[in-house]
Amino acid sequence: MTWHSGARQDRGSVTVEMVVLAPVLVMLTLFIVFLGRAGGSVQQVRHAADIGARAASLVSRAAMQGVATSAVARDLAGNGVNCASTSVSVSVNDSPDAGSVTVTVSCVVNQDGTSLVGAAARTVTATSTEVIDRYRGS
Repeated sequence: MTWHSGARQDRGSVTVEMVVLAPVLVMLTLFIVFLGRAGGSVQQVRHAADIGARAASLVSRAAMQGVATSAVARDLAGNGVNCASTSVSVSVNDSPDAGSVTVTVSCVVNQDGTSLVGAAARTVTATSTEVIDRYRGS
């Protein structure tokens, strides 16, 4: 009969363990979601920079900024953007042999629903350079 008295002492311990572990599990899940968004945004921003640079290399210098910004916005929207805000900058290297255009895309990672993690806003930046097509972009 002594084994019954020990069982009574353990009664409710599972409830206490769940009360203690539940916040830890929630925080861990939110942290994993945050890391997933950050990792996904790195790939999205790299791809968008490539698309923006290619689009800008095909048009006149006067239209490069607008075309690159538009191409980046379309690409990020089409790939399920994870960015709270984005910025696009275009620079042109005028070389006598072959000019090039460089597009830099910056993305502030979306933190919706993960504010409990307490991580600072993360900015992801990617740069891509394309040679200007001298027969299309003049």
